[in-house]
Amino acid sequence: MGLSPPAEIHQQVNQTRTIYASFWMGDQEFALDVRRVQEVVNLPAKISPMPLSPDFVVGVFNLRGAIIPVLSMTRLLNGESEGQHAGEKVVIVEHSGVRLGLLFDNTNRVLRPRGEEETVFGYEDGSTRRVVAGVLKIGEDLIRVLDLDRLVAIEDIPQPHSPDGVSNASWAKRTRKQQCITFRVGNMLLGFAINGVHELVPAKGIERSPIQGGLCAGLMHIRENIVPVVHFRDLLQVKTEAVTNATDEQRVIVLKIGQMHVGLLVDAVEAIDAYDPGDVLPVPILTRNRANMFTGCIDLGERGHMFLLDSQCVMDHDEVSRITGEHSSLFTAKENKVQTTRKQAGMHQSFLWFVTNQAFAIPLREVREIIDCADGLIAMPGAPDFVSGMYNLRGKLVTVVDMRKFYQLGDAPDTELLDRKVVVLDNQDTLLGLQVDSVHSILHMDAHSKYPVPSLLHNALKARTRHDVSEVICAQNEGNKVTHLLLLDAARIFASIGEREVDVVDA
Repeated sequence: MGLSPPAEIHQQVNQTRTIYASFWMGDQEFALDVRRVQEVVNLPAKISPMPLSPDFVVGVFNLRGAIIPVLSMTRLLNGESEGQHAGEKVVIVEHSGVRLGLLFDNTNRVLRPRGEEETVFGYEDGSTRRVVAGVLKIGEDLIRVLDLDRLVAIEDIPQPHSPDGVSNASWAKRTRKQQCITFRVGNMLLGFAINGVHELVPAKGIERSPIQGGLCAGLMHIRENIVPVVHFRDLLQVKTEAVTNATDEQRVIVLKIGQMHVGLLVDAVEAIDAYDPGDVLPVPILTRNRANMFTGCIDLGERGHMFLLDSQCVMDHDEVSRITGEHSSLFTAKENKVQTTRKQAGMHQSFLWFVTNQAFAIPLREVREIIDCADGLIAMPGAPDFVSGMYNLRGKLVTVVDMRKFYQLGDAPDTELLDRKVVVLDNQDTLLGLQVDSVHSILHMDAHSKYPVPSLLHNALKARTRHDVSEVICAQNEGNKVTHLLLLDAARIFASIGEREVDVVDA
């Protein structure tokens, strides 16, 4: 960058005096019209990366209920990568309805140019994005002036967005509490509304296809369906070095887009989270073709910001067809036949598959969320031995029951090897948590896949298990091996535990 040739220098005399705020980036000083600067904040400790963002977008943070994208001015102006902790101040600016955080090294001074100091020299901006409008000459100093019109016009600058133009408050009044499946891709936390997820399975048994496209990781056979699996990290343009290699945690989230199934390979599934629609913050979207995939952003506190995605807008039908290639013609006809069979068999149902010494399932509609509260339990003196304690779930107390002790399933072999979770059930606003060894996956089944417990199996179960289990689900495990899941009845569980607690008190 440098000054324009003398012949091209021109003066702009301000009829109304403009006041500027200046900031340091390295040894260079930059100025902004102070009317556009809302405030300056310290660099937040927690900045969440944003899917599909260009390299100059560091991430987003929550500023009093507003999601603010943070732009690295070093990367934007110079195309250089700064160190991890470069930049200490975030300058919040708003221009043409766009609100951004500009990352500088430090604040400097307020400039009130007058007389000859108000002269703005034309400036030859050699950067690729050309956001420097000119230079102020204050004494012997030349201060570069940033042009916010040019800045917000950059193609991938995040723009304000609100779902269907509806405010959070009015949206919350019309919508009940929702659930979503949260998962990680690289270091990003993402989520799908639970009713948008067709199935959730371990990333085992992915077969390579000779006609698969660049994004496609292969194919999976999931019962009647042949499902193409997409590298979600490639779709979201996540850098390879940010991707975990812990393949045991990888899962395939199966979506149904139109009449076609597609699986998204993700690094890890965290939990099922409950949220109020009013907590969904509008997320600044990127001006590119996948902007419609964003539903909003939810601040999960220490866990960071979770971007809520629309399962039907992640990929369009043409894109799914292109990725599946010639397979689409193979399984579309098969899918139509399957749909006819399913209509005859009955309605679809979704179940949570979890393990506590043996495989269990519970209707997903009975599950409020899944949490990890091993370190947050409150002891309950005098409670039955199967009660692990109480947990404060956002102001509501959850009674946590150890399934192994309650159903007399024996001691855990080695708790360090288990991924223990608490499955929270909700019965008329009474919360009960089942402490399980691990959560396996979510199943989307048909009515014909479950049947009454066989008499031999029924007699082999412990009395409490027999009381709470009435049916068995036939599912496929890794390698298409058949697994039988004991289907728990949530209403019976609440009744059983209530009766057991009364018996202890009476005794």
